Amino acid sequence: MASIKWKTTNYPGIYEYETNRGKRYGVRVRYYKDGERIEKSKSGIRTIAEAKAVQTEFENLVNNNKEYIFENANLTLNAWNDIYMANFKLKKYSKDTIRHKENIYKNHLKEEFGDRLLTKITLNDYEHYLASKIEKGYSRGTVLTIHRSMKAIMNAAVKHEKIGKNRLLNVDIPEIQETMTVETKVLETDQFNVFVAACKEMMTKYDFAMVYLAIWGMRRGEVMGVRLRTVKFDHNKKVAHLSLDSSRTLRTPEGKGTKTAAGNRVLIIPGEGYQLLVYAIEKAKSIAKDHDTVLHQDDFIFRNPTSNKPWAVTRLNDLMTKVHAKYDIDVHPHMLRHSFATQATLAGVNQKDLQKFVGHGNEHMTNYYTHETKEGTEQLVDLMQKRFTEK
Repeated sequence: MASIKWKTTNYPGIYEYETNRGKRYGVRVRYYKDGERIEKSKSGIRTIAEAKAVQTEFENLVNNNKEYIFENANLTLNAWNDIYMANFKLKKYSKDTIRHKENIYKNHLKEEFGDRLLTKITLNDYEHYLASKIEKGYSRGTVLTIHRSMKAIMNAAVKHEKIGKNRLLNVDIPEIQETMTVETKVLETDQFNVFVAACKEMMTKYDFAMVYLAIWGMRRGEVMGVRLRTVKFDHNKKVAHLSLDSSRTLRTPEGKGTKTAAGNRVLIIPGEGYQLLVYAIEKAKSIAKDHDTVLHQDDFIFRNPTSNKPWAVTRLNDLMTKVHAKYDIDVHPHMLRHSFATQATLAGVNQKDLQKFVGHGNEHMTNYYTHETKEGTEQLVDLMQKRFTEK
Protein backbone atom coordinates (compact mmCIF):
# COMPACT_ATOMS: atom_id res chain seq x y z
CA MET A 1 0.00 0.00 0.00
CA ALA A 2 1.45 3.34 -1.09
CA SER A 3 2.18 5.84 1.63
CA ILE A 4 0.18 9.05 1.70
CA LYS A 5 2.22 12.02 0.47
CA TRP A 6 1.88 15.28 2.35
CA LYS A 7 2.14 18.36 0.15
CA THR A 8 3.11 21.78 1.37
CA THR A 9 0.52 24.55 1.48
CA ASN A 10 0.85 28.32 1.55
CA TYR A 11 1.05 28.04 5.34
CA PRO A 12 4.39 26.81 6.78
CA GLY A 13 3.94 23.73 8.96
CA ILE A 14 0.53 22.88 7.46
CA TYR A 15 0.27 20.18 4.80
CA GLU A 16 -2.45 18.67 2.63
CA TYR A 17 -3.05 15.20 1.25
CA GLU A 18 -5.76 13.30 -0.62
CA THR A 19 -7.90 10.47 0.78
CA ASN A 20 -10.84 8.47 -0.57
CA ARG A 21 -13.08 10.90 1.29
CA GLY A 22 -11.47 14.02 -0.04
CA LYS A 23 -8.73 16.43 0.96
CA ARG A 24 -7.36 16.38 4.50
CA TYR A 25 -4.78 18.50 6.31
CA GLY A 26 -1.92 17.76 8.66
CA VAL A 27 0.15 19.86 11.05
CA ARG A 28 3.80 19.46 12.08
CA VAL A 29 5.50 21.36 14.88
CA ARG A 30 9.18 20.82 15.71
CA TYR A 31 10.87 21.70 18.99
CA TYR A 32 13.94 20.77 21.04
CA LYS A 33 14.02 18.93 24.33
CA ASP A 34 17.29 18.18 26.11
CA GLY A 35 19.14 18.99 22.89
CA GLU A 36 17.11 16.55 20.81
CA ARG A 37 14.82 17.67 18.02
CA ILE A 38 11.28 16.32 18.44
CA GLU A 39 8.40 16.48 16.00
CA LYS A 40 4.73 16.58 16.93
CA SER A 41 2.16 16.03 14.18
CA LYS A 42 -1.55 15.62 13.76
CA SER A 43 -3.45 14.48 10.67
CA GLY A 44 -7.03 13.95 9.57
CA ILE A 45 -7.98 17.62 9.88
CA ARG A 46 -10.87 18.53 7.58
CA THR A 47 -10.38 22.27 6.95
CA ILE A 48 -7.49 24.70 6.69
CA ALA A 49 -9.07 26.80 9.45
CA GLU A 50 -9.05 23.82 11.83
CA ALA A 51 -5.44 23.11 10.86
CA LYS A 52 -4.46 26.68 11.73
CA ALA A 53 -6.16 26.34 15.12
CA VAL A 54 -4.30 23.09 15.86
CA GLN A 55 -1.01 24.65 14.79
CA THR A 56 -1.60 27.66 17.07
CA GLU A 57 -2.44 25.36 19.99
CA PHE A 58 0.74 23.32 19.46
CA GLU A 59 2.93 26.42 19.11
CA ASN A 60 1.48 27.98 22.26
CA LEU A 61 2.30 24.83 24.22
CA VAL A 62 5.88 24.89 22.96
CA ASN A 63 6.29 28.62 23.62
CA ASN A 64 4.97 28.18 27.18
CA ASN A 65 7.23 25.21 27.90
CA LYS A 66 4.31 22.79 28.08
CA GLU A 67 5.60 20.25 25.58
CA TYR A 68 5.00 17.57 28.20
CA ILE A 69 1.33 17.63 27.17
CA PHE A 70 2.34 16.06 23.85
CA GLU A 71 3.93 13.17 25.71
CA ASN A 72 0.70 12.49 27.63
CA ALA A 73 -1.65 12.83 24.67
CA ASN A 74 -2.73 9.17 24.97
CA LEU A 75 -3.19 9.16 28.76
CA THR A 76 -6.70 8.04 29.76
CA LEU A 77 -8.52 8.97 32.95
CA ASN A 78 -8.33 5.34 34.13
CA ALA A 79 -4.55 5.25 33.66
CA TRP A 80 -4.06 8.59 35.39
CA ASN A 81 -6.41 7.71 38.26
CA ASP A 82 -4.31 4.61 38.99
CA ILE A 83 -1.26 6.85 39.37
CA TYR A 84 -3.21 9.47 41.31
CA MET A 85 -4.59 6.93 43.82
CA ALA A 86 -1.17 5.33 44.32
CA ASN A 87 0.15 8.77 45.30
CA PHE A 88 -2.95 9.49 47.42
CA LYS A 89 -2.46 6.31 49.47
CA LEU A 90 1.10 7.38 50.32
CA LYS A 91 -0.28 10.40 52.19
CA LYS A 92 -1.58 8.22 55.06
CA TYR A 93 -5.26 9.00 54.71
CA SER A 94 -7.65 6.75 56.64
CA LYS A 95 -8.89 3.53 55.07
CA ASP A 96 -12.42 4.97 55.00
CA THR A 97 -11.28 8.05 53.09
CA ILE A 98 -9.36 5.94 50.57
CA ARG A 99 -12.27 3.53 50.13
CA HIS A 100 -14.66 6.46 49.68
CA LYS A 101 -12.54 7.93 46.87
CA GLU A 102 -12.22 4.53 45.21
CA ASN A 103 -15.97 3.94 45.38
CA ILE A 104 -16.83 7.38 43.99
CA TYR A 105 -14.57 6.72 41.02
CA LYS A 106 -15.67 3.13 40.43
CA ASN A 107 -19.40 3.75 40.87
CA HIS A 108 -19.71 7.08 39.08
CA LEU A 109 -16.76 8.35 37.04
CA LYS A 110 -15.15 5.23 35.61
CA GLU A 111 -17.92 4.07 33.29
CA GLU A 112 -18.55 7.51 31.80
CA PHE A 113 -15.01 8.89 31.53
CA GLY A 114 -12.53 6.12 32.39
CA ASP A 115 -11.52 5.26 28.83
CA ARG A 116 -11.44 8.86 27.62
CA LEU A 117 -8.19 10.73 27.06
CA LEU A 118 -7.60 13.42 29.67
CA THR A 119 -7.36 15.97 26.89
CA LYS A 120 -10.73 14.90 25.45
CA ILE A 121 -12.87 15.35 28.57
CA THR A 122 -14.81 18.52 27.79
CA LEU A 123 -16.64 20.88 30.10
CA ASN A 124 -19.81 20.49 28.05
CA ASP A 125 -19.85 16.68 28.32
CA TYR A 126 -18.99 16.83 32.00
CA GLU A 127 -21.77 19.31 32.85
CA HIS A 128 -24.30 17.16 30.98
CA TYR A 129 -23.11 14.13 32.95
CA LEU A 130 -23.59 15.87 36.32
CA ALA A 131 -27.02 17.14 35.26
CA SER A 132 -28.01 13.59 34.33
CA LYS A 133 -27.07 12.46 37.83
CA ILE A 134 -29.48 15.00 39.32
CA GLU A 135 -32.20 13.83 36.93
CA LYS A 136 -31.65 10.20 37.98
CA GLY A 137 -32.38 11.07 41.60
CA TYR A 138 -28.95 11.62 43.12
CA SER A 139 -28.92 14.41 45.69
CA ARG A 140 -27.10 17.62 44.89
CA GLY A 141 -24.75 16.81 47.77
CA THR A 142 -23.81 13.49 46.16
CA VAL A 143 -23.25 15.19 42.81
CA LEU A 144 -21.03 17.78 44.50
CA THR A 145 -19.03 14.94 46.06
CA ILE A 146 -18.57 13.35 42.63
CA HIS A 147 -17.46 16.72 41.23
CA ARG A 148 -14.97 17.34 44.05
CA SER A 149 -13.43 13.94 43.41
CA MET A 150 -13.13 14.55 39.65
CA LYS A 151 -11.77 18.05 40.24
CA ALA A 152 -9.07 16.69 42.55
CA ILE A 153 -8.05 14.09 39.96
CA MET A 154 -7.80 16.70 37.20
CA ASN A 155 -6.03 19.27 39.39
CA ALA A 156 -3.42 16.64 40.21
CA ALA A 157 -3.00 15.98 36.48
CA VAL A 158 -2.19 19.67 35.99
CA LYS A 159 0.19 19.69 38.96
CA HIS A 160 2.06 16.64 37.65
CA GLU A 161 2.21 18.06 34.11
CA LYS A 162 -0.11 15.60 32.42
CA ILE A 163 -2.44 18.28 31.05
CA GLY A 164 -2.11 22.02 30.62
CA LYS A 165 -5.19 23.08 32.58
CA ASN A 166 -8.26 21.70 34.30
CA ARG A 167 -11.20 22.52 32.03
CA LEU A 168 -13.74 21.29 34.60
CA LEU A 169 -13.32 24.00 37.23
CA ASN A 170 -16.18 26.36 36.37
CA VAL A 171 -18.97 23.81 36.45
CA ASP A 172 -22.62 24.74 36.84
CA ILE A 173 -24.35 22.08 38.94
CA PRO A 174 -28.14 22.51 38.76
CA GLU A 175 -30.38 22.72 41.79
CA ILE A 176 -33.05 20.07 42.21
CA GLN A 177 -36.23 21.55 40.78
CA GLU A 178 -39.64 20.73 42.21
CA THR A 179 -40.90 19.83 38.74
CA MET A 180 -38.00 17.50 38.04
CA THR A 181 -38.88 13.91 37.21
CA VAL A 182 -36.40 11.56 38.84
CA GLU A 183 -35.41 8.20 37.42
CA THR A 184 -34.82 5.77 40.28
CA LYS A 185 -33.98 2.10 40.46
CA VAL A 186 -36.16 -0.04 42.70
CA LEU A 187 -36.48 -3.74 43.37
CA GLU A 188 -39.53 -5.53 42.05
CA THR A 189 -41.15 -7.95 44.52
CA ASP A 190 -39.51 -11.03 42.99
CA GLN A 191 -36.11 -9.28 42.91
CA PHE A 192 -36.59 -8.23 46.52
CA ASN A 193 -37.29 -11.82 47.60
CA VAL A 194 -34.19 -13.10 45.77
CA PHE A 195 -32.05 -10.36 47.35
CA VAL A 196 -33.28 -11.10 50.89
CA ALA A 197 -32.77 -14.85 50.42
CA ALA A 198 -29.22 -14.22 49.17
CA CYS A 199 -28.45 -11.97 52.15
CA LYS A 200 -29.73 -14.54 54.64
CA GLU A 201 -27.73 -17.30 52.98
CA MET A 202 -24.36 -15.56 52.95
CA MET A 203 -24.50 -13.07 55.86
CA THR A 204 -24.31 -13.51 59.60
CA LYS A 205 -27.48 -12.65 61.51
CA TYR A 206 -25.69 -9.57 62.89
CA ASP A 207 -24.86 -8.29 59.40
CA PHE A 208 -28.35 -9.05 58.12
CA ALA A 209 -29.79 -6.89 60.91
CA MET A 210 -28.09 -3.87 59.30
CA VAL A 211 -29.45 -4.74 55.87
CA TYR A 212 -32.93 -5.29 57.29
CA LEU A 213 -33.08 -1.77 58.71
CA ALA A 214 -32.12 -0.42 55.28
CA ILE A 215 -34.95 -2.50 53.82
CA TRP A 216 -37.28 -0.57 56.13
CA GLY A 217 -36.34 2.69 54.45
CA MET A 218 -33.58 3.92 56.74
CA ARG A 219 -30.66 5.87 55.29
CA ARG A 220 -27.24 4.24 55.41
CA GLY A 221 -25.98 6.77 57.95
CA GLU A 222 -29.06 6.21 60.12
CA VAL A 223 -28.54 2.44 60.17
CA MET A 224 -24.89 2.74 61.10
CA GLY A 225 -25.79 5.48 63.61
CA VAL A 226 -28.14 3.41 65.78
CA ARG A 227 -27.04 3.70 69.42
CA LEU A 228 -28.01 1.55 72.39
CA ARG A 229 -30.06 4.36 73.95
CA THR A 230 -32.09 4.86 70.76
CA VAL A 231 -33.66 1.38 70.82
CA LYS A 232 -36.55 0.57 73.17
CA PHE A 233 -38.40 -2.73 73.17
CA ASP A 234 -42.01 -3.61 73.88
CA HIS A 235 -41.50 -7.31 74.46
CA ASN A 236 -45.21 -7.94 75.03
CA LYS A 237 -46.11 -6.62 71.58
CA LYS A 238 -42.79 -7.78 70.10
CA VAL A 239 -41.96 -4.43 68.54
CA ALA A 240 -38.91 -2.17 68.70
CA HIS A 241 -39.19 1.61 68.95
CA LEU A 242 -36.22 3.12 67.18
CA SER A 243 -35.51 6.82 67.84
CA LEU A 244 -33.57 8.36 64.98
CA ASP A 245 -31.88 11.51 66.21
CA SER A 246 -28.43 11.14 64.68
CA SER A 247 -26.66 9.85 61.60
CA ARG A 248 -23.11 8.93 60.63
CA THR A 249 -21.24 9.95 57.49
CA LEU A 250 -17.72 9.47 56.19
CA ARG A 251 -16.90 12.98 57.41
CA THR A 252 -18.62 12.53 60.78
CA PRO A 253 -18.13 8.87 61.74
CA GLU A 254 -18.69 9.84 65.38
CA GLY A 255 -22.26 10.87 64.49
CA LYS A 256 -24.13 14.09 63.89
CA GLY A 257 -27.72 15.32 63.71
CA THR A 258 -30.16 13.91 61.18
CA LYS A 259 -30.00 14.96 57.54
CA THR A 260 -33.12 17.14 57.93
CA ALA A 261 -35.37 18.16 60.84
CA ALA A 262 -37.91 15.68 59.49
CA GLY A 263 -35.26 12.97 59.83
CA ASN A 264 -35.62 13.17 63.61
CA ARG A 265 -38.33 10.56 64.14
CA VAL A 266 -39.35 7.30 65.85
CA LEU A 267 -39.82 4.11 63.84
CA ILE A 268 -41.83 1.11 64.95
CA ILE A 269 -40.13 -2.10 63.83
CA PRO A 270 -42.15 -5.30 64.35
CA GLY A 271 -41.71 -9.00 63.69
CA GLU A 272 -38.40 -10.07 62.21
CA GLY A 273 -36.96 -6.57 62.62
CA TYR A 274 -37.74 -6.65 66.34
CA GLN A 275 -36.03 -10.02 66.69
CA LEU A 276 -32.99 -8.87 64.73
CA LEU A 277 -32.59 -5.74 66.87
CA VAL A 278 -32.83 -7.81 70.06
CA TYR A 279 -30.11 -10.06 68.68
CA ALA A 280 -27.95 -7.17 67.44
CA ILE A 281 -27.90 -5.51 70.85
CA GLU A 282 -27.06 -8.76 72.61
CA LYS A 283 -24.30 -9.35 70.06
CA ALA A 284 -22.92 -5.82 70.59
CA LYS A 285 -22.87 -6.38 74.36
CA SER A 286 -21.09 -9.69 73.83
CA ILE A 287 -18.46 -8.06 71.62
CA ALA A 288 -17.84 -5.38 74.25
CA LYS A 289 -17.52 -8.06 76.93
CA ASP A 290 -14.97 -9.93 74.82
CA HIS A 291 -12.88 -6.75 74.96
CA ASP A 292 -13.24 -6.40 78.74
CA THR A 293 -15.67 -3.49 78.60
CA VAL A 294 -19.40 -2.83 78.47
CA LEU A 295 -21.68 -1.38 75.82
CA HIS A 296 -22.59 2.14 76.91
CA GLN A 297 -25.85 3.92 76.14
CA ASP A 298 -24.21 6.22 73.59
CA ASP A 299 -22.32 3.41 71.84
CA PHE A 300 -23.26 2.35 68.32
CA ILE A 301 -24.74 -1.15 68.25
CA PHE A 302 -23.15 -2.32 64.98
CA ARG A 303 -19.53 -3.05 65.85
CA ASN A 304 -16.53 -4.88 64.46
CA PRO A 305 -16.07 -8.05 66.57
CA THR A 306 -12.31 -7.93 66.08
CA SER A 307 -11.73 -4.39 67.35
CA ASN A 308 -14.96 -3.49 69.20
CA LYS A 309 -14.99 -0.29 67.15
CA PRO A 310 -18.13 0.78 65.27
CA TRP A 311 -18.28 -0.63 61.77
CA ALA A 312 -17.31 1.89 59.10
CA VAL A 313 -20.19 3.85 57.60
CA THR A 314 -19.54 1.96 54.35
CA ARG A 315 -20.20 -1.45 55.94
CA LEU A 316 -23.60 -1.74 54.23
CA ASN A 317 -22.03 -1.02 50.85
CA ASP A 318 -19.37 -3.64 51.50
CA LEU A 319 -21.99 -6.27 52.36
CA MET A 320 -23.99 -5.52 49.23
CA THR A 321 -20.85 -5.62 47.09
CA LYS A 322 -20.28 -9.17 48.34
CA VAL A 323 -23.86 -10.10 47.41
CA HIS A 324 -23.29 -8.64 43.95
CA ALA A 325 -20.03 -10.57 43.52
CA LYS A 326 -21.60 -13.91 44.50
CA TYR A 327 -25.12 -13.63 43.11
CA ASP A 328 -24.84 -10.85 40.50
CA ILE A 329 -27.58 -8.87 42.29
CA ASP A 330 -26.69 -5.18 42.04
CA VAL A 331 -28.22 -3.36 45.02
CA HIS A 332 -27.00 -0.36 47.01
CA PRO A 333 -28.32 0.99 50.36
CA HIS A 334 -30.26 3.94 48.95
CA MET A 335 -31.89 1.68 46.38
CA LEU A 336 -33.50 -0.19 49.28
CA ARG A 337 -34.86 3.11 50.57
CA HIS A 338 -36.40 3.81 47.15
CA SER A 339 -37.82 0.29 47.07
CA PHE A 340 -39.39 0.69 50.51
CA ALA A 341 -41.17 3.88 49.44
CA THR A 342 -42.43 2.24 46.26
CA GLN A 343 -43.56 -0.94 48.03
CA ALA A 344 -45.33 1.18 50.66
CA THR A 345 -47.26 2.94 47.92
CA LEU A 346 -48.22 -0.37 46.33
CA ALA A 347 -49.42 -1.52 49.75
CA GLY A 348 -51.71 1.52 49.97
CA VAL A 349 -49.90 3.66 52.55
CA ASN A 350 -50.94 7.30 52.97
CA GLN A 351 -48.43 9.68 51.38
CA LYS A 352 -48.12 11.91 54.45
CA ASP A 353 -47.53 8.91 56.70
CA LEU A 354 -44.88 7.58 54.36
CA GLN A 355 -43.21 11.00 54.22
CA LYS A 356 -42.99 11.06 58.02
CA PHE A 357 -41.78 7.45 58.26
CA VAL A 358 -38.88 7.86 55.82
CA GLY A 359 -37.97 11.29 57.20
CA HIS A 360 -38.40 13.46 54.11
CA GLY A 361 -38.50 17.19 54.71
CA ASN A 362 -41.30 17.66 52.19
CA GLU A 363 -43.87 15.61 50.34
CA HIS A 364 -42.31 16.46 46.98
CA MET A 365 -39.17 14.51 47.88
CA THR A 366 -41.31 11.46 48.65
CA ASN A 367 -43.04 11.93 45.30
CA TYR A 368 -39.69 11.43 43.56
CA TYR A 369 -40.30 7.71 43.78
CA THR A 370 -43.90 7.18 44.87
CA HIS A 371 -47.43 8.10 43.90
CA GLU A 372 -50.31 9.48 45.96
CA THR A 373 -52.18 6.91 48.10
CA LYS A 374 -54.92 6.80 50.79
CA GLU A 375 -54.27 4.81 53.97
CA GLY A 376 -53.45 5.60 57.63
CA THR A 377 -50.28 5.88 59.72
CA GLU A 378 -51.09 2.92 61.95
CA GLN A 379 -51.49 0.73 58.90
CA LEU A 380 -48.06 1.53 57.48
CA VAL A 381 -46.06 -0.79 59.73
CA ASP A 382 -48.71 -3.48 59.54
CA LEU A 383 -48.99 -3.33 55.78
CA MET A 384 -45.24 -3.29 55.22
CA GLN A 385 -44.64 -6.18 57.59
CA LYS A 386 -47.15 -8.25 55.62
CA ARG A 387 -45.68 -7.09 52.32
CA PHE A 388 -42.15 -8.09 53.31
CA THR A 389 -43.22 -11.53 54.50
CA GLU A 390 -45.21 -12.36 51.36
CA LYS A 391 -43.66 -15.02 49.15
